[in-house]
Amino acid sequence: MATCVITGQVKVSFELFGYLFKFPAANIFFALLTFPVTDIIADVFGKKEANFTVWVGFISQFLTIFILELVMRLPGETEALQPFHVGGWLFLFGSAVAYLTAQFWDVFIFHWIKENITGEKHLWLRNNLSTFSSQMINSSLLIFIVFGVDELLLMLPGSILVKWTLALIDTPFVYLGKYLLKEERHQSSLESFA
Repeated sequence: MATCVITGQVKVSFELFGYLFKFPAANIFFALLTFPVTDIIADVFGKKEANFTVWVGFISQFLTIFILELVMRLPGETEALQPFHVGGWLFLFGSAVAYLTAQFWDVFIFHWIKENITGEKHLWLRNNLSTFSSQMINSSLLIFIVFGVDELLLMLPGSILVKWTLALIDTPFVYLGKYLLKEERHQSSLESFA
């Protein structure tokens, strides 16, 4: 989360098929580190634990921004921190709204799909459907609040392209994470039984 805070103001751009895609660099880290983790926790431990994880992520994000903003206002030589200035309280508000809304939606829709469509099968389907929809919410809210409507129209396609591509790529890692956590739980159960 600290990485996402620090890279949130950096705009990445690339051209693909003659179209210029532009997005906040934080999308890369956010897509790789948050949605897969909450999906794994949701699948192995349940909705309550996944929602707790969302709060832990939010608190770490808030503390990172708060500490950076506080330290930069101290008297003395704070220029070294200027590259890490994250846009102040507007960025904190925008990232908080986007993060909490998207993550709680991700946990909710993941469990809804599991309970109503897939059951214990097809983790890839609930992982990707919940992630795709929550990433659309996250990108739309963050870009709109922090950068404005004009930037939303410019940055949303690139944000979604990057996040959805990474969501597809991380699917095998979600399976691996679920397997490792289940093995760990199984080992812990055997040890406590013995």
